[in-house]
Amino acid sequence: KLFVLLAVLVAAEARASPGSCKVGEWSDWQVRTAPYTAEDHSSFPSPQGGLDNGADIRGLMMGVKENLGQYRQNCREHGTCPELVRKNDEGEFACVGGEINGNLPCSNIDQRSFVSLASLTDGAPAGDGNDIWGWTDPVNGDEYAIMGYLQGTAFVRVTDPVNPVVLGRLPTYTSSSSWRDIKVVNDHAYIVSEASGHGVQVFDLTQLRGASGYTVYTETAHYGSLSNCHNIISNEDSEFVYAVGCTGGGNGCSGGLHAIDVSDPANPTFAGCYGGDGYVHDAQCVNYGGPDADYVGREICYCYNEDTFTIVDATNKASMSMISRTGYGNARYTHQGWVTEDQRLVLLDDEQDEQSIDGVQRTYLWDVSDLDNPTLDATYNSGLQSIDHNQYIIGDLTYQANYETGLRILRIDQAAPSLTEVAYFDVFPSRDSDNFNGAWSVYPYFSSGNIIISSIDYGLYVVTANVAAMDAATSPVTEKTRFRKILQADSIDACPALFEHQ
Repeated sequence: KLFVLLAVLVAAEARASPGSCKVGEWSDWQVRTAPYTAEDHSSFPSPQGGLDNGADIRGLMMGVKENLGQYRQNCREHGTCPELVRKNDEGEFACVGGEINGNLPCSNIDQRSFVSLASLTDGAPAGDGNDIWGWTDPVNGDEYAIMGYLQGTAFVRVTDPVNPVVLGRLPTYTSSSSWRDIKVVNDHAYIVSEASGHGVQVFDLTQLRGASGYTVYTETAHYGSLSNCHNIISNEDSEFVYAVGCTGGGNGCSGGLHAIDVSDPANPTFAGCYGGDGYVHDAQCVNYGGPDADYVGREICYCYNEDTFTIVDATNKASMSMISRTGYGNARYTHQGWVTEDQRLVLLDDEQDEQSIDGVQRTYLWDVSDLDNPTLDATYNSGLQSIDHNQYIIGDLTYQANYETGLRILRIDQAAPSLTEVAYFDVFPSRDSDNFNGAWSVYPYFSSGNIIISSIDYGLYVVTANVAAMDAATSPVTEKTRFRKILQADSIDACPALFEHQ
């Protein structure tokens, strides 16, 4: 079998950015078995009141992430984690020979620009990055990245993806937090955080229209009926947002769906609760027009509830009701998912199955044509040592942010059902493992084709996919990859290639 070596060993002195970098020896080759999708019928109705280990797992996992964030902060201050040294802003680089500028693994995705965490905050303390969402100005078509970080939320105009313009930040309402989540309805951003007493920040995005320079913004309004929440869900069609995973005070709805009417965007109003299945980690709420005739015209929420996949009828906010509650064999921490545009298939990611099984990232493919009886039809095994985090679907493509293996784009074959990887852009080049560095999330919905990725460790990437190349892509065969660690660096930009790929 003929392997083509894709690594290009770029000397540090050839870098555009000054500085030095010392790297270690190459690791052993890691073999990626060809990805495959297997039939999986191990889903089952899960009665309410059953054993729920989700809270314990959540507590342990959040503790690990908090400790990792503190480690990153401390080691940067003391120079003991050179692989996490900050990156400088970068411009445009094509994906050539499987590499971006000699140090990021890629396939069929080009970098348009990179904005560092320091630039996002104008030099103010940033900590780590977290969630990301986008907004398109309906008046002039300008596109904006809205990215969370430890101390707040940053706003970047990415209409010209090669020359992004950082416009400012909105500081956190109370204290810093590793968790922040953002959604947009009616030109307003709604922001929650795990910071105690944070509630929901409301920000009128039209303030960014025509803005220049860097501004420290204040919120447009604040919704204080909640304390700390893990996520916020938006349904632009119904003009509701749902805060979920809310604990620590206020009307947290037992951690379930806390519905907020945002039809008057700057005056959010409580509309109702659903806590019948306890803590909801994440969800997607849609006006239903899928194949199940019993629910056409209803507002349906697909909920990812730590140990079950739960579907809720949220039409009547005063009396929301459970449609189904389904478990599955590999459930460790049911984290997030997204439904296809025809509302027949849900792709679900479990954030702890990798660490609990074999370290390999999986995606679960659910037939949801009968909302009362969803069934797990197949499991996609990526063959990659990585943890999945967030994914979003456009047409027959899903865009996955999978921590240390970065953005992965996969084509969905609903008939099989199966997934085929067609592109990737790795934002954590020094290794692939089942740990919590790398890509937090991705926003692929700009009509221009610009895609924005939030890197926990470094900042904001703006990329575009090569659609023609993705159309021609087939499932990769067995691959080998090896890495080498940074031992000492003034800037990661000064480092030679950190990986080789065969």
